[in-house]
Amino acid sequence: MKKVFITLSAILLTGGLHAQQADSLKVVKLDAVVVSATRVSSDAPVAVSNLNEGEIKKENAAKNIPALLQTLPSVVSYTEGGTPVGNASFRIRGTDANRINITLNGMPLNNPESQEVYWVNLPDLSNSLQSIQIQRGVGTSTNGTASFGASISMQTLGGRAKPYADLSTAYGQYNTLLLSGAAGTGIMKNGLSVDARYSYVKSDGYIRNGKVDHRNLYTAISHYTDKQLIRLIYMDGVQHTGITWEGIDPGMVDVDRRYNPAGEYTDDKGNIRYYDNETDNYYSNIGQLLYTRYLSHSLTLNANLSYNHGYGYYENYKTGRKFANYGLENQVVGGVTYKKSDVIHRKQMMNDLYVGGLNLKYDRNEFALTLGGMYSYYDGDHYGRLLWAKYNQNIPNGYEWNRNSAVKQEANFFLKTEYRPLENLSFFAEIQDRYIDYRMKGLDDDRMDLTNKNYYNFINPKIGLSFRFADYNELYASFGISNREPLRSDLKESLKGGGTRDITSERLYDYELGYKYTNSVFAFSANFYYMKYKDQLVQTGKLNDVGYKLQENVPDSYRTGIELAMAYTPTYWLKLDGNITLSRNKIKNYTAYYTIYDPETYNPVIPYKQTTEFYKSTDISFSPKAVGSFSVTFKPFEKEDFSLSFVNKYVGRMYYDNTSNPDNRLSDYLVTDMVASYSLDVQKAGKLDFQFMINNLASIKHNANAWIDPYTFPDGSREIYKGVYPQAGANLMGRIRYRF
Repeated sequence: MKKVFITLSAILLTGGLHAQQADSLKVVKLDAVVVSATRVSSDAPVAVSNLNEGEIKKENAAKNIPALLQTLPSVVSYTEGGTPVGNASFRIRGTDANRINITLNGMPLNNPESQEVYWVNLPDLSNSLQSIQIQRGVGTSTNGTASFGASISMQTLGGRAKPYADLSTAYGQYNTLLLSGAAGTGIMKNGLSVDARYSYVKSDGYIRNGKVDHRNLYTAISHYTDKQLIRLIYMDGVQHTGITWEGIDPGMVDVDRRYNPAGEYTDDKGNIRYYDNETDNYYSNIGQLLYTRYLSHSLTLNANLSYNHGYGYYENYKTGRKFANYGLENQVVGGVTYKKSDVIHRKQMMNDLYVGGLNLKYDRNEFALTLGGMYSYYDGDHYGRLLWAKYNQNIPNGYEWNRNSAVKQEANFFLKTEYRPLENLSFFAEIQDRYIDYRMKGLDDDRMDLTNKNYYNFINPKIGLSFRFADYNELYASFGISNREPLRSDLKESLKGGGTRDITSERLYDYELGYKYTNSVFAFSANFYYMKYKDQLVQTGKLNDVGYKLQENVPDSYRTGIELAMAYTPTYWLKLDGNITLSRNKIKNYTAYYTIYDPETYNPVIPYKQTTEFYKSTDISFSPKAVGSFSVTFKPFEKEDFSLSFVNKYVGRMYYDNTSNPDNRLSDYLVTDMVASYSLDVQKAGKLDFQFMINNLASIKHNANAWIDPYTFPDGSREIYKGVYPQAGANLMGRIRYRF
């Protein structure tokens, strides 16, 4: 039995299956079934990219997931603090991360309210993964938030053939330190395997207060039989990150690229000082129970449970805040009445997400059918506490000035089928019904009442076909519809009134047409997409006071483009990889609304008024027309495991509002990273890996993201506030890894 399990795990890791191992096929597929409901096969009519464990770890030293994905087609990643160890995110085809569905072992990872994954909450997650699949466009049905531009399916490690250990340390500029240790028993005679990993990441960061102090624990217990897999997973993430979401005024960039206004105040003597605990803190606990079983030769059951618990807070120093904003009376101190004061406050959150998923797959000969469903229950609280006030007459310690809560329930069901009438022809079709019940109540941090109820029911159909011809050639086409509900922040802003149009759900019609050619030396793919939207929620360019991106519905918009990718390995010592996306991203008949503010108080005038600007056609914010990546890898010594890679990333110019105003545009940039790797066999003791990396080799000065906040006054004048996010220049990192 042990031999069977060792063979199984070896095949899982290599992705290959020898003829003499065919009898173990059912057991081999058990691990893959865990994520099968959220993934597609290589011949599916979907634009897809896959990364295996080796590719994930190849250039990974203290990088978050967005940085690891940046070389894939249509991906633009960015960081708040200038380096990939702090807050980082990405867009795919110009689509923001809150529209990208993320699953971990088939279970939803997106927060149901923000509909985003904050990668710093799960530090160094990539070192616990054995594979990642990225589907661009609508893709296949998945669990959790709707896939509105892409979906990402991640699978964690487990079930290796033999006992192993993996120790790694990396150190680089800005005092960046990574310590990571992993070990596993391999699959034992009784079918059990135990895997564990611990990571610690610490950094001063590039910009001031970009500090990072992260810890992550991953454990998995698996049990295999010939027809069954049970796996219990626990993950614990602790993150402490300096607040970096405010960005830098563009005029300050040339003076001090590392400046950060967060926590800045002036003391009583007129000296500029900084509050030293201006931080974002989060504690994340994830438990998963995965069950897979072959019920018959053709029928497979997959049943999963997941529980995510999170607690966190932002702590900020704020100057000149009105006591009335906190529901407090003016404070009398020393016989003087104060309406305003410097304060330190915390905005806190606590949430629980319970998820259950079930799917059955029937696969026999030319026909495959999958029936699945998921139910989730989310319970979240948001509340604010006042920790300190400069002028304090009788404010109690830890005074709570607001609290609101939300319950969000979701149920979805899907049915998908694949029919292969001919060996080289396959048809794909599916339909998903997704129901959401989302209710909020209580006071927001500005003491506005958020009480409301929202119900959504979406039908999401998809069809496609693929045709393989000659040798190595494939054509495919697909069409899909996806619907998505607004975010918590979208609904909040709508509830507070003053808008000319209520926030509503959005719909996407996605058309894809592609071609693939693959042989042992050369691979090429071309994918054309046309994504037509109804009421798309696009970023306005504004942020709220805790860094959330504000959005608005636009009735008529589209994204269209072509994605080209290639890989060429003409000889053992040279490998070339590249991709480019050329796109057009437009809003038709766009009206920009500007709230009119009182020039003295900077509050909206009463009665509420707005002015408008109309655009027949304008570019969608944060959507560059060109995005590309190209890498060259040299392996100069045939018998030595040494490689030298140059990885280039190009991002074209993009606007950070929806007016196509050249003054509100980020410049394009081309950044090159260098990675040198060498592996040394230590007789029978294992392997030593050495890596030396230079990020941004040419020290290109560039800003990867931005925000804008215009204030219009009754006389027609306007003040515009902006923030940009400078990225670090050339910075070095070295890593040593020991494994057996």
